[in-house]
Amino acid sequence: MSISTTQNHPYCLCTTAAEKAVKSLLEGTGAGSYRVNEPWLVAWELLDAATAQQHLLPILFATGDPLHFSHWSQVVALEVVELHRGAFETRCEFGQLHPVNPIFSPVDSLLLKPAEEQLRRETLEGIRQHRHPLTISELHPYAICETPGFLLEPGH
Repeated sequence: MSISTTQNHPYCLCTTAAEKAVKSLLEGTGAGSYRVNEPWLVAWELLDAATAQQHLLPILFATGDPLHFSHWSQVVALEVVELHRGAFETRCEFGQLHPVNPIFSPVDSLLLKPAEEQLRRETLEGIRQHRHPLTISELHPYAICETPGFLLEPGH
């Protein structure tokens, strides 16, 4: 699945990446792919939903020690393959890497995506519940968060 549009989706993917891998990408084309041995099935569904709404799906990469968001990109394609029974591989292709706005570099500066029931209550009842900040333990293999404000601005 691949997409072409200009507005970012209200939710994004967050994951970890080795600093060395990010540096290597930046020295090359700045774009690349990410492979993991887990099924990113809900991430694939989120990309499908974003594509249907003609939105881009941002992905933020946490690197370093301590972990912090260093770069972000747009998901270009996401493929989940079952290699054999119970063993999966996910390949996430992304576009040009960009530095993360320093205000959003701490992992806990992003908020986890609220549950569908909570979002429904907010829509129907006008009640905005507490948001939960992302923690380092929730980054592997990936987390779904509310897209940070600087990526919702026009031009990102």
